[in-house]
Amino acid sequence: MDHRHPRKFRWFLALAVLTLMVGASMAADLDADRLGTVQGDTLLVDLDRLVSLALEHNEQLQAGRAATDAARAQTTGAWSGFLPQLKVSKGFMRTDDALGAFGFKLHTRSVTAADFDPARLNTPGESNLWTTRLQLLQPVFNGGMAWSGKSAANASVRAAEQDQTRAEDTVVLQCVQAYEGLALALAYTDVVQAAITSAEAHERQAQSLLDAEMATEADLLQARVFLSGLRQQLITVTNQVAQAGEMIRLLTTVETPLVLAVGPGVRLAAAAEAPRSAEVAARADLLAHEARADAASAMVGVARGAMLPHLNLGLNRDWMSRDEVFGSEADSWSLGVVATWEFKGLANVAKLKQARAQRRAASHLSDFQKRQARHEAQQAWRNAHAAASRVDVAAGAVDAARESLRIVTNQYREGLADMVDLLDVQAAAIQAEGDLVQARHDQQVELARLAYAAGRRIHPGGNQ
Repeated sequence: MDHRHPRKFRWFLALAVLTLMVGASMAADLDADRLGTVQGDTLLVDLDRLVSLALEHNEQLQAGRAATDAARAQTTGAWSGFLPQLKVSKGFMRTDDALGAFGFKLHTRSVTAADFDPARLNTPGESNLWTTRLQLLQPVFNGGMAWSGKSAANASVRAAEQDQTRAEDTVVLQCVQAYEGLALALAYTDVVQAAITSAEAHERQAQSLLDAEMATEADLLQARVFLSGLRQQLITVTNQVAQAGEMIRLLTTVETPLVLAVGPGVRLAAAAEAPRSAEVAARADLLAHEARADAASAMVGVARGAMLPHLNLGLNRDWMSRDEVFGSEADSWSLGVVATWEFKGLANVAKLKQARAQRRAASHLSDFQKRQARHEAQQAWRNAHAAASRVDVAAGAVDAARESLRIVTNQYREGLADMVDLLDVQAAAIQAEGDLVQARHDQQVELARLAYAAGRRIHPGGNQ
Protein backbone atom coordinates (compact mmCIF):
# COMPACT_ATOMS: atom_id res chain seq x y z
CA MET A 1 0.00 0.00 0.00
CA ASP A 2 1.19 3.46 -0.85
CA HIS A 3 1.55 5.21 2.55
CA ARG A 4 2.02 8.52 0.83
CA HIS A 5 -1.67 8.67 -0.13
CA PRO A 6 -3.67 7.25 2.83
CA ARG A 7 -6.64 9.51 2.13
CA LYS A 8 -6.89 8.34 -1.48
CA PHE A 9 -6.81 4.72 -0.30
CA ARG A 10 -9.56 5.30 2.25
CA TRP A 11 -11.75 6.89 -0.45
CA PHE A 12 -11.10 3.94 -2.75
CA LEU A 13 -11.95 1.44 0.01
CA ALA A 14 -15.18 3.28 0.86
CA LEU A 15 -16.18 3.36 -2.80
CA ALA A 16 -15.57 -0.39 -3.14
CA VAL A 17 -17.65 -1.17 -0.06
CA LEU A 18 -20.43 1.12 -1.30
CA THR A 19 -20.40 -0.59 -4.70
CA LEU A 20 -20.72 -4.02 -3.09
CA MET A 21 -23.57 -2.83 -0.86
CA VAL A 22 -25.44 -1.29 -3.79
CA GLY A 23 -24.93 -4.43 -5.88
CA ALA A 24 -26.21 -6.66 -3.07
CA SER A 25 -29.20 -4.38 -2.55
CA MET A 26 -30.04 -4.42 -6.26
CA ALA A 27 -29.77 -8.22 -6.33
CA ALA A 28 -32.07 -8.50 -3.31
CA ASP A 29 -34.57 -6.12 -4.92
CA LEU A 30 -34.56 -8.13 -8.15
CA ASP A 31 -35.10 -11.32 -6.13
CA ALA A 32 -37.93 -9.67 -4.22
CA ASP A 33 -39.59 -8.43 -7.42
CA ARG A 34 -39.99 -12.04 -8.49
CA LEU A 35 -42.13 -12.69 -5.41
CA GLY A 36 -44.30 -9.58 -5.37
CA THR A 37 -44.39 -5.79 -5.39
CA VAL A 38 -41.99 -3.72 -3.30
CA GLN A 39 -43.50 -0.74 -1.53
CA GLY A 40 -40.94 1.02 0.65
CA ASP A 41 -39.55 -1.54 3.09
CA THR A 42 -42.45 -3.94 2.51
CA LEU A 43 -42.81 -6.71 -0.06
CA LEU A 44 -46.42 -7.40 -1.01
CA VAL A 45 -46.42 -11.13 -1.81
CA ASP A 46 -48.32 -12.18 -4.91
CA LEU A 47 -49.80 -15.69 -4.72
CA ASP A 48 -49.30 -16.21 -8.45
CA ARG A 49 -45.57 -15.49 -8.20
CA LEU A 50 -45.27 -17.41 -4.94
CA VAL A 51 -46.57 -20.58 -6.56
CA SER A 52 -44.44 -20.15 -9.68
CA LEU A 53 -41.24 -19.63 -7.67
CA ALA A 54 -41.96 -22.57 -5.39
CA LEU A 55 -42.59 -24.92 -8.32
CA GLU A 56 -39.40 -23.74 -9.98
CA HIS A 57 -36.99 -23.78 -7.04
CA ASN A 58 -38.33 -26.30 -4.51
CA GLU A 59 -35.53 -28.78 -3.85
CA GLN A 60 -37.92 -31.66 -3.19
CA LEU A 61 -39.49 -31.17 -6.61
CA GLN A 62 -36.06 -31.03 -8.19
CA ALA A 63 -35.19 -34.29 -6.44
CA GLY A 64 -38.44 -35.77 -7.76
CA ARG A 65 -37.58 -34.73 -11.31
CA ALA A 66 -34.19 -36.42 -10.92
CA ALA A 67 -35.91 -39.59 -9.66
CA THR A 68 -38.21 -39.51 -12.70
CA ASP A 69 -35.19 -39.17 -15.00
CA ALA A 70 -33.63 -42.17 -13.25
CA ALA A 71 -36.80 -44.21 -13.86
CA ARG A 72 -36.75 -43.23 -17.54
CA ALA A 73 -33.13 -44.36 -17.72
CA GLN A 74 -34.18 -47.78 -16.43
CA THR A 75 -36.63 -48.14 -19.32
CA THR A 76 -33.72 -47.62 -21.69
CA GLY A 77 -31.80 -50.39 -19.94
CA ALA A 78 -34.83 -52.67 -20.16
CA TRP A 79 -34.32 -52.91 -23.94
CA SER A 80 -31.24 -55.06 -23.27
CA GLY A 81 -33.44 -58.16 -23.18
CA PHE A 82 -34.32 -57.59 -26.84
CA LEU A 83 -31.13 -56.15 -28.33
CA PRO A 84 -27.89 -57.95 -29.17
CA GLN A 85 -24.97 -57.77 -26.77
CA LEU A 86 -21.50 -57.11 -28.15
CA LYS A 87 -18.35 -58.00 -26.25
CA VAL A 88 -14.71 -57.39 -27.24
CA SER A 89 -11.94 -59.18 -25.36
CA LYS A 90 -8.15 -59.40 -25.56
CA GLY A 91 -6.21 -62.35 -24.11
CA PHE A 92 -2.65 -63.60 -23.71
CA MET A 93 -1.36 -67.05 -22.80
CA ARG A 94 2.17 -68.45 -22.37
CA THR A 95 2.81 -72.12 -21.74
CA ASP A 96 5.31 -74.97 -22.09
CA ASP A 97 2.55 -77.58 -21.99
CA ALA A 98 2.89 -79.94 -24.92
CA LEU A 99 -0.78 -80.06 -25.83
CA GLY A 100 -1.21 -76.33 -25.27
CA ALA A 101 1.79 -75.39 -27.42
CA PHE A 102 0.57 -77.60 -30.26
CA GLY A 103 -2.90 -76.09 -29.89
CA PHE A 104 -1.40 -72.60 -30.27
CA LYS A 105 0.03 -73.64 -33.61
CA LEU A 106 -3.32 -75.05 -34.69
CA HIS A 107 -5.02 -71.79 -33.70
CA THR A 108 -2.55 -69.83 -35.83
CA ARG A 109 -2.62 -72.40 -38.63
CA SER A 110 1.18 -72.69 -38.49
CA VAL A 111 1.57 -76.48 -38.05
CA THR A 112 4.23 -78.08 -40.25
CA ALA A 113 5.34 -81.69 -40.79
CA ALA A 114 8.33 -81.08 -38.52
CA ASP A 115 5.96 -80.31 -35.63
CA PHE A 116 4.93 -83.99 -35.58
CA ASP A 117 8.43 -85.06 -34.55
CA PRO A 118 7.95 -86.84 -31.19
CA ALA A 119 10.82 -84.94 -29.63
CA ARG A 120 9.32 -81.59 -30.60
CA LEU A 121 5.83 -82.71 -29.61
CA ASN A 122 6.98 -83.75 -26.14
CA THR A 123 9.28 -80.79 -25.47
CA PRO A 124 7.93 -77.86 -27.45
CA GLY A 125 9.48 -75.20 -25.28
CA GLU A 126 7.60 -72.05 -24.30
CA SER A 127 4.95 -70.70 -26.64
CA ASN A 128 2.82 -67.50 -26.69
CA LEU A 129 -0.65 -66.80 -28.02
CA TRP A 130 -2.38 -63.42 -28.39
CA THR A 131 -6.13 -63.62 -28.97
CA THR A 132 -8.62 -60.93 -29.95
CA ARG A 133 -12.30 -61.94 -29.78
CA LEU A 134 -15.44 -60.17 -30.94
CA GLN A 135 -18.52 -61.86 -29.46
CA LEU A 136 -22.13 -61.14 -30.42
CA LEU A 137 -25.00 -62.58 -28.37
CA GLN A 138 -28.61 -62.19 -29.54
CA PRO A 139 -31.43 -63.26 -27.21
CA VAL A 140 -34.02 -65.30 -29.08
CA PHE A 141 -36.29 -66.47 -26.27
CA ASN A 142 -35.99 -65.67 -22.56
CA GLY A 143 -39.33 -66.83 -21.24
CA GLY A 144 -40.91 -63.38 -21.54
CA MET A 145 -38.51 -61.84 -19.03
CA ALA A 146 -37.51 -59.05 -21.42
CA TRP A 147 -41.08 -58.07 -22.25
CA SER A 148 -42.20 -58.24 -18.62
CA GLY A 149 -39.16 -56.30 -17.48
CA LYS A 150 -39.82 -53.58 -20.03
CA SER A 151 -43.46 -53.39 -18.95
CA ALA A 152 -42.41 -53.07 -15.30
CA ALA A 153 -39.94 -50.30 -16.17
CA ASN A 154 -42.59 -48.39 -18.14
CA ALA A 155 -45.02 -48.69 -15.22
CA SER A 156 -42.35 -47.40 -12.85
CA VAL A 157 -41.90 -44.34 -15.05
CA ARG A 158 -45.63 -43.68 -14.97
CA ALA A 159 -45.59 -43.99 -11.20
CA ALA A 160 -42.66 -41.58 -10.89
CA GLU A 161 -44.33 -39.06 -13.20
CA GLN A 162 -47.60 -39.20 -11.25
CA ASP A 163 -45.70 -38.92 -7.95
CA GLN A 164 -44.05 -35.79 -9.32
CA THR A 165 -47.41 -34.32 -10.31
CA ARG A 166 -48.80 -35.00 -6.84
CA ALA A 167 -45.71 -33.48 -5.25
CA GLU A 168 -46.28 -30.33 -7.30
CA ASP A 169 -49.91 -30.26 -6.13
CA THR A 170 -48.66 -30.56 -2.56
CA VAL A 171 -46.27 -27.64 -2.99
CA VAL A 172 -49.07 -25.50 -4.44
CA LEU A 173 -51.22 -26.35 -1.41
CA GLN A 174 -48.34 -25.43 0.88
CA CYS A 175 -48.02 -22.11 -0.93
CA VAL A 176 -51.69 -21.32 -0.38
CA GLN A 177 -51.41 -22.32 3.28
CA ALA A 178 -48.31 -20.16 3.74
CA TYR A 179 -49.93 -17.20 1.97
CA GLU A 180 -53.11 -17.52 4.01
CA GLY A 181 -51.04 -18.03 7.14
CA LEU A 182 -49.32 -14.72 6.54
CA ALA A 183 -52.67 -13.07 5.82
CA LEU A 184 -54.07 -14.54 9.05
CA ALA A 185 -51.13 -13.35 11.17
CA LEU A 186 -51.35 -9.84 9.68
CA ALA A 187 -55.11 -9.72 10.22
CA TYR A 188 -54.65 -10.82 13.82
CA THR A 189 -52.09 -8.06 14.21
CA ASP A 190 -54.64 -5.50 13.01
CA VAL A 191 -57.24 -6.89 15.43
CA VAL A 192 -54.87 -6.72 18.40
CA GLN A 193 -53.57 -3.26 17.48
CA ALA A 194 -57.14 -1.97 17.19
CA ALA A 195 -57.93 -3.56 20.56
CA ILE A 196 -54.85 -1.90 22.10
CA THR A 197 -55.98 1.48 20.80
CA SER A 198 -59.42 0.91 22.31
CA ALA A 199 -57.94 -0.35 25.60
CA GLU A 200 -55.67 2.69 25.83
CA ALA A 201 -58.71 4.89 25.45
CA HIS A 202 -60.43 2.96 28.24
CA GLU A 203 -57.33 3.39 30.41
CA ARG A 204 -57.37 7.15 29.83
CA GLN A 205 -61.08 7.25 30.53
CA ALA A 206 -60.61 5.35 33.79
CA GLN A 207 -57.82 7.71 34.79
CA SER A 208 -60.04 10.69 34.01
CA LEU A 209 -62.94 9.30 36.04
CA LEU A 210 -60.56 8.44 38.89
CA ASP A 211 -59.27 12.01 38.89
CA ALA A 212 -62.88 13.19 39.04
CA GLU A 213 -63.53 10.73 41.89
CA MET A 214 -66.15 8.97 39.73
CA ALA A 215 -64.27 5.67 39.60
CA THR A 216 -62.07 3.58 41.83
CA GLU A 217 -58.37 2.87 41.46
CA ALA A 218 -59.33 -0.77 40.90
CA ASP A 219 -60.97 0.26 37.62
CA LEU A 220 -57.74 1.86 36.45
CA LEU A 221 -55.65 -1.16 37.48
CA GLN A 222 -58.01 -3.55 35.70
CA ALA A 223 -57.76 -1.44 32.53
CA ARG A 224 -53.95 -1.52 32.75
CA VAL A 225 -53.84 -5.28 33.32
CA PHE A 226 -56.13 -5.81 30.33
CA LEU A 227 -53.95 -3.50 28.20
CA SER A 228 -50.81 -5.38 29.27
CA GLY A 229 -52.37 -8.65 28.16
CA LEU A 230 -53.15 -7.20 24.75
CA ARG A 231 -49.58 -5.98 24.34
CA GLN A 232 -48.34 -9.48 25.09
CA GLN A 233 -50.71 -10.80 22.42
CA LEU A 234 -49.25 -8.27 19.99
CA ILE A 235 -45.77 -9.67 20.64
CA THR A 236 -47.07 -13.17 19.92
CA VAL A 237 -48.84 -12.29 16.67
CA THR A 238 -45.86 -10.23 15.52
CA ASN A 239 -43.72 -13.33 15.92
CA GLN A 240 -46.33 -15.32 13.98
CA VAL A 241 -46.06 -12.81 11.12
CA ALA A 242 -42.28 -13.35 11.05
CA GLN A 243 -42.70 -17.14 11.09
CA ALA A 244 -45.22 -17.00 8.24
CA GLY A 245 -42.78 -14.91 6.24
CA GLU A 246 -40.01 -17.42 6.86
CA MET A 247 -42.23 -20.21 5.55
CA ILE A 248 -42.70 -18.27 2.31
CA ARG A 249 -38.94 -17.71 2.07
CA LEU A 250 -38.41 -21.44 2.62
CA LEU A 251 -40.82 -22.40 -0.16
CA THR A 252 -39.45 -19.94 -2.71
CA THR A 253 -35.74 -19.73 -1.72
CA VAL A 254 -36.12 -15.94 -1.92
CA GLU A 255 -33.96 -14.25 0.69
CA THR A 256 -34.93 -10.63 1.27
CA PRO A 257 -34.66 -8.34 4.32
CA LEU A 258 -37.97 -6.71 3.38
CA VAL A 259 -41.03 -7.16 5.57
CA LEU A 260 -43.48 -9.54 3.90
CA ALA A 261 -47.17 -8.72 3.58
CA VAL A 262 -49.97 -10.06 1.41
CA GLY A 263 -50.89 -8.29 -1.80
CA PRO A 264 -54.37 -7.42 -3.03
CA GLY A 265 -56.97 -9.94 -1.93
CA VAL A 266 -56.88 -13.26 -3.75
CA ARG A 267 -59.86 -15.46 -2.95
CA LEU A 268 -60.41 -19.04 -4.02
CA ALA A 269 -63.80 -19.62 -5.59
CA ALA A 270 -66.16 -21.90 -3.69
CA ALA A 271 -66.73 -25.29 -5.32
CA ALA A 272 -70.13 -25.53 -6.99
CA GLU A 273 -70.50 -29.29 -6.51
CA ALA A 274 -69.06 -32.16 -4.55
CA PRO A 275 -66.10 -34.03 -6.09
CA ARG A 276 -67.15 -36.81 -8.47
CA SER A 277 -65.82 -40.33 -8.03
CA ALA A 278 -64.29 -40.32 -11.52
CA GLU A 279 -62.58 -37.03 -10.79
CA VAL A 280 -61.07 -38.31 -7.56
CA ALA A 281 -60.01 -41.58 -9.22
CA ALA A 282 -57.87 -39.55 -11.64
CA ARG A 283 -55.87 -38.05 -8.77
CA ALA A 284 -52.16 -38.26 -9.47
CA ASP A 285 -51.23 -40.22 -6.35
CA LEU A 286 -53.91 -42.83 -7.11
CA LEU A 287 -52.62 -43.19 -10.66
CA ALA A 288 -49.14 -43.66 -9.19
CA HIS A 289 -50.42 -46.50 -6.98
CA GLU A 290 -52.08 -48.11 -10.01
CA ALA A 291 -48.84 -47.87 -11.96
CA ARG A 292 -46.91 -49.49 -9.10
CA ALA A 293 -49.49 -52.29 -9.05
CA ASP A 294 -48.93 -52.74 -12.80
CA ALA A 295 -45.18 -52.88 -12.22
CA ALA A 296 -45.61 -55.51 -9.51
CA SER A 297 -47.80 -57.55 -11.86
CA ALA A 298 -45.18 -57.35 -14.60
CA MET A 299 -42.50 -58.56 -12.18
CA VAL A 300 -44.46 -61.80 -11.83
CA GLY A 301 -43.75 -62.35 -15.52
CA VAL A 302 -40.05 -61.73 -14.90
CA ALA A 303 -39.97 -64.31 -12.10
CA ARG A 304 -41.92 -66.82 -14.20
CA GLY A 305 -39.63 -66.29 -17.19
CA ALA A 306 -36.60 -67.10 -15.07
CA MET A 307 -38.00 -70.64 -14.65
CA LEU A 308 -38.36 -71.30 -18.39
CA PRO A 309 -35.71 -72.34 -20.95
CA HIS A 310 -33.74 -69.55 -22.62
CA LEU A 311 -32.48 -69.59 -26.20
CA ASN A 312 -29.61 -67.39 -27.43
CA LEU A 313 -27.82 -67.04 -30.73
CA GLY A 314 -24.05 -66.53 -30.53
CA LEU A 315 -21.49 -65.38 -33.11
CA ASN A 316 -17.75 -65.28 -32.36
CA ARG A 317 -14.97 -63.80 -34.45
CA ASP A 318 -11.33 -64.48 -33.36
CA TRP A 319 -7.93 -63.14 -34.46
CA MET A 320 -4.80 -64.94 -33.16
CA SER A 321 -1.07 -64.34 -33.22
CA ARG A 322 1.86 -65.95 -31.43
CA ASP A 323 4.17 -62.96 -31.40
CA GLU A 324 2.29 -59.70 -32.10
CA VAL A 325 -0.14 -58.12 -29.63
CA PHE A 326 -2.51 -57.00 -32.36
CA GLY A 327 -1.31 -59.41 -34.99
CA SER A 328 -3.49 -61.72 -37.05
CA GLU A 329 -1.63 -64.79 -38.20
CA ALA A 330 -4.99 -66.56 -38.43
CA ASP A 331 -8.65 -65.77 -37.88
CA SER A 332 -11.79 -67.85 -37.41
CA TRP A 333 -15.48 -67.58 -36.73
CA SER A 334 -18.11 -69.69 -35.07
CA LEU A 335 -21.90 -69.52 -35.01
CA GLY A 336 -24.09 -71.38 -32.60
CA VAL A 337 -27.35 -71.60 -30.74
CA VAL A 338 -27.31 -72.09 -26.99
CA ALA A 339 -30.29 -73.30 -25.01
CA THR A 340 -30.15 -73.06 -21.23
CA TRP A 341 -32.54 -74.15 -18.55
CA GLU A 342 -31.26 -73.16 -15.15
CA PHE A 343 -32.50 -74.74 -11.94
CA LYS A 344 -31.65 -73.00 -8.66
CA GLY A 345 -33.22 -75.39 -6.24
CA LEU A 346 -36.28 -73.64 -4.83
CA ALA A 347 -34.89 -70.12 -5.31
CA ASN A 348 -36.84 -69.50 -8.53
CA VAL A 349 -40.03 -70.88 -6.99
CA ALA A 350 -39.56 -68.60 -3.97
CA LYS A 351 -39.02 -65.55 -6.17
CA LEU A 352 -42.18 -66.34 -8.13
CA LYS A 353 -44.20 -66.66 -4.94
CA GLN A 354 -42.67 -63.44 -3.65
CA ALA A 355 -43.55 -61.58 -6.86
CA ARG A 356 -47.14 -62.83 -6.70
CA ALA A 357 -47.45 -61.74 -3.07
CA GLN A 358 -46.06 -58.31 -3.91
CA ARG A 359 -48.56 -58.05 -6.75
CA ARG A 360 -51.43 -58.76 -4.34
CA ALA A 361 -50.06 -56.28 -1.81
CA ALA A 362 -49.76 -53.53 -4.42
CA SER A 363 -53.27 -54.22 -5.68
CA HIS A 364 -54.79 -54.14 -2.19
CA LEU A 365 -52.91 -50.93 -1.35
CA SER A 366 -54.13 -49.29 -4.55
CA ASP A 367 -57.74 -50.25 -3.76
CA PHE A 368 -57.43 -48.89 -0.22
CA GLN A 369 -55.91 -45.63 -1.42
CA LYS A 370 -58.86 -45.16 -3.78
CA ARG A 371 -61.40 -45.67 -1.00
CA GLN A 372 -59.44 -43.39 1.31
CA ALA A 373 -59.24 -40.71 -1.39
CA ARG A 374 -63.01 -40.75 -1.85
CA HIS A 375 -63.42 -40.37 1.91
CA GLU A 376 -60.91 -37.50 1.99
CA ALA A 377 -62.70 -35.71 -0.85
CA GLN A 378 -66.09 -35.97 0.85
CA GLN A 379 -64.66 -34.85 4.15
CA ALA A 380 -62.92 -31.91 2.47
CA TRP A 381 -66.23 -30.98 0.81
CA ARG A 382 -68.00 -30.95 4.17
CA ASN A 383 -65.18 -28.98 5.79
CA ALA A 384 -65.28 -26.35 3.05
CA HIS A 385 -69.04 -25.86 3.46
CA ALA A 386 -68.71 -25.72 7.24
CA ALA A 387 -65.96 -23.11 6.94
CA ALA A 388 -68.15 -20.97 4.67
CA SER A 389 -70.99 -21.15 7.18
CA ARG A 390 -68.63 -20.15 10.00
CA VAL A 391 -67.70 -17.01 8.08
CA ASP A 392 -71.33 -15.91 7.91
CA VAL A 393 -71.89 -16.63 11.62
CA ALA A 394 -68.65 -14.93 12.65
CA ALA A 395 -69.48 -11.83 10.60
CA GLY A 396 -72.81 -11.52 12.38
CA ALA A 397 -71.11 -11.95 15.75
CA VAL A 398 -68.67 -9.15 14.94
CA ASP A 399 -71.50 -6.72 14.20
CA ALA A 400 -73.21 -7.62 17.46
CA ALA A 401 -69.97 -7.40 19.47
CA ARG A 402 -69.08 -3.99 18.07
CA GLU A 403 -72.51 -2.63 18.88
CA SER A 404 -72.39 -4.10 22.38
CA LEU A 405 -68.96 -2.55 22.96
CA ARG A 406 -70.23 0.84 21.83
CA ILE A 407 -73.20 0.67 24.19
CA VAL A 408 -71.23 -0.47 27.24
CA THR A 409 -68.50 2.10 26.55
CA ASN A 410 -71.10 4.86 26.68
CA GLN A 411 -72.65 3.34 29.80
CA TYR A 412 -69.27 3.28 31.55
CA ARG A 413 -68.68 6.90 30.61
CA GLU A 414 -72.02 7.79 32.21
CA GLY A 415 -71.40 5.65 35.27
CA LEU A 416 -74.03 3.04 34.36
CA ALA A 417 -71.51 0.19 33.98
CA ASP A 418 -68.29 -0.72 35.77
CA MET A 419 -64.89 -1.51 34.34
CA VAL A 420 -65.39 -5.28 34.64
CA ASP A 421 -68.42 -5.08 32.38
CA LEU A 422 -66.54 -2.93 29.87
CA LEU A 423 -63.51 -5.22 29.76
CA ASP A 424 -65.71 -8.31 29.42
CA VAL A 425 -67.49 -6.77 26.46
CA GLN A 426 -64.22 -5.68 24.88
CA ALA A 427 -62.76 -9.17 25.34
CA ALA A 428 -65.84 -10.58 23.64
CA ALA A 429 -65.43 -8.10 20.78
CA ILE A 430 -61.77 -9.06 20.36
CA GLN A 431 -62.73 -12.73 20.35
CA ALA A 432 -65.40 -12.09 17.72
CA GLU A 433 -62.97 -10.17 15.51
CA GLY A 434 -60.40 -12.93 15.87
CA ASP A 435 -62.99 -15.62 15.11
CA LEU A 436 -63.95 -13.82 11.89
CA VAL A 437 -60.32 -13.55 10.83
CA GLN A 438 -59.78 -17.24 11.60
CA ALA A 439 -62.99 -18.24 9.78
CA ARG A 440 -61.96 -16.40 6.62
CA HIS A 441 -58.55 -18.04 6.77
CA ASP A 442 -60.09 -21.48 7.33
CA GLN A 443 -62.47 -21.02 4.41
CA GLN A 444 -59.63 -20.34 1.98
CA VAL A 445 -57.47 -23.15 3.32
CA GLU A 446 -60.35 -25.63 3.26
CA LEU A 447 -61.16 -24.70 -0.34
CA ALA A 448 -57.52 -25.35 -1.21
CA ARG A 449 -57.63 -28.68 0.61
CA LEU A 450 -60.84 -29.58 -1.22
CA ALA A 451 -59.17 -28.97 -4.56
CA TYR A 452 -56.17 -31.01 -3.40
CA ALA A 453 -58.35 -33.89 -2.21
CA ALA A 454 -60.36 -33.86 -5.46
CA GLY A 455 -57.23 -33.86 -7.59
CA ARG A 456 -57.81 -30.38 -8.99
CA ARG A 457 -54.77 -28.21 -9.51
CA ILE A 458 -55.03 -24.92 -7.62
CA HIS A 459 -53.91 -22.55 -10.33
CA PRO A 460 -52.12 -19.32 -9.40
CA GLY A 461 -54.41 -16.35 -9.19
CA GLY A 462 -56.95 -18.12 -7.03
CA ASN A 463 -58.78 -20.21 -9.63
CA GLN A 464 -59.20 -23.95 -9.31
